[in-house]
Amino acid sequence: MTGFGRAEIDLPGVRLSVEIAAVNQKNLQVSVFGPEAWPALESTASAWIRARLQRGKVTARVTQAAASAQTRQWDAEAVAGSLDELSKLAGRCGVNFTPDAELLLRLAETSRRPTAAMPPLAEVETVVHQAFDAALGQLIAMRQAEGAALAKDLEGRLAKMAAMVGEMEAAEKSAPARHRDALLKRLKEAGLSLDVTDERVLKELALYADRSDITEEVVRLRSHVAQFSTELALPNGGRKLDFLIQELLREVNTIGSKASEIATTKLVLEAKTEIERIREQVQNLE
Repeated sequence: MTGFGRAEIDLPGVRLSVEIAAVNQKNLQVSVFGPEAWPALESTASAWIRARLQRGKVTARVTQAAASAQTRQWDAEAVAGSLDELSKLAGRCGVNFTPDAELLLRLAETSRRPTAAMPPLAEVETVVHQAFDAALGQLIAMRQAEGAALAKDLEGRLAKMAAMVGEMEAAEKSAPARHRDALLKRLKEAGLSLDVTDERVLKELALYADRSDITEEVVRLRSHVAQFSTELALPNGGRKLDFLIQELLREVNTIGSKASEIATTKLVLEAKTEIERIREQVQNLE
């Protein structure tokens, strides 16, 4: 699921912004970008994020906030030193050196330095952690809202699946009787005087009924649909839902291999399409 969160950190002489964004991805991938002065932030912040998220491509950035964008000042000593060096160089080369305002401004701009250095991460880690928690809280709230909408959509698809299972069961219940009538008709057309009480006919009908019986698959499908619905209401159920989708598809494929009725075959194709749509949605759930 997608989400975004932002928080700010006020430190002596500098304000930092923490922004965390997440997009859909089956597994969890975390990238952290921060100030050069905090090389340890990547591993530290990644652990904070992994403690609260299980899925998604997550990117966290710690940057200087706009309010502190001008917290740099000219280094007068550095400018004077540069002018002195330039004057000496011009003298050695026999060049007349007359500094103007433009040169002075250029030297001043290139020598700007921060008014306050970044404190060590270890000294402000608690404050930084709090900012990450605040941003993650916003991100998670967005994902929960999206998850609620996805769960509602999935519940509707599960209801369709349950209806299809009932239709498959009803369609296949008439298969043995249809097969019996067709068999007797073929025997009659072939001039064989066998009826439904003949042992050979009964054996054929029994074998057919056994091969086309989908009772076990229907029972398991209904169980998987019920479990799926239960898991939707629980946190962090994405991976178990992945497993249940595989089981739904397995049972539907088995019914497809046993199907004797055209209506059942059509329902199997529709059910497989619906399961694939459910699979796509579940990839977005955590």
